Amino acid sequence: MSLVVLTNIPTPYRTAFFDALAEEAARAGRRFHVLYCAKTEPGRHWPYVASKMRHAHTVLRGFHPSLTGIHAHLNPGVLAELNLLKPDTLILAGSWNTPTMLVAGLNIYSPPPRRFFWSEGHADAVLHKSGLIAWLRRRVYRTFDGFAVPNAKSAEWAVAQAGSPRQVVTLPNAIDAKFFARPSAASRQEARRHLGLEGEGRVLVQVSALTARKGVLELANAFLGLTAAERRGAKLLLVGEGDLRSQLETLAVGSDGAVRVLGQLPPEEVRRVLWAADAFVLNTRLDPNPLSAIEAAAAGLPVVLSAAAGNVREVVEVPQTGFVIRDAADPSEALRAVLNASEVQLAEMGARSAELARTQFDAPAVARSLVKQLYP
Repeated sequence: MSLVVLTNIPTPYRTAFFDALAEEAARAGRRFHVLYCAKTEPGRHWPYVASKMRHAHTVLRGFHPSLTGIHAHLNPGVLAELNLLKPDTLILAGSWNTPTMLVAGLNIYSPPPRRFFWSEGHADAVLHKSGLIAWLRRRVYRTFDGFAVPNAKSAEWAVAQAGSPRQVVTLPNAIDAKFFARPSAASRQEARRHLGLEGEGRVLVQVSALTARKGVLELANAFLGLTAAERRGAKLLLVGEGDLRSQLETLAVGSDGAVRVLGQLPPEEVRRVLWAADAFVLNTRLDPNPLSAIEAAAAGLPVVLSAAAGNVREVVEVPQTGFVIRDAADPSEALRAVLNASEVQLAEMGARSAELARTQFDAPAVARSLVKQLYP
């Protein structure tokens, strides 16, 4: 009996989770294998180092055309690989319209596997809500036996697309919570010294692509639109890269140091910025399941998250770890809330965030939960 995942490429956060999942599957007496469509995609810069991956896997041969920023994969050998592995459960992780995912839906051995689609989409994030593409999507969703989803929004969306009840398992994005956790109370001051933030007011940070989708310009303008009394010396740090970087840097130059654009940083430096911060902000306009908010939670930060994020309920609202941005076009109200909160309130929110990340989103915990759901 075996569990197989078919996905597009190895990424650091997914491969770490698959390592943990391999261990949990072995404990349950199940074989585990990952099929990757390719080693990488345009714009992805993570190296493929097989020796560092502790889970059994195969990189399929295939064709990988790109069109208008969409990267497709066609791996004709996927059926042969599945015939060799003969999984009892197959999880397909990727776009529903990727050719390889569609081919993998052709059952060529008996008994066929249970087929789960690992979907992060939800009603607020879908691009095509009607028309031919929406019709095709519904037809494909109806071929699956179940769905692996990160949050309630995604579960509701997947079942609605399928048109009838299906098994749903919870599978949030997993992180290495220990990597992001602050090692000591002194870590914040040490990180601030490194970043030249000693003696400053509260530090807010958004880690995201610097694009319109992430609401970065609206966030920076709303922050600068607060009065000096409301900001009380606070700083907004923006970590990431994107086509709005030059506009943000122009705003930063005229902000007298209130806004800083740090650009793209390696994981260790992103962690340092999180350790230096008092709260994390993500003013996204469209996001199925942002991972950056979960990483910030692991660092023990209060989270100020847009209602457009698919996991806002699980990460912020239910565990009460921060504040919700009701309208990404104007996040002023949420910014005022986090800047006006007392130190005690922020500390309590941060403690709940860290506990949430450790128990619900740490890779071993997520892997353990998935295996129990699939093989009760």
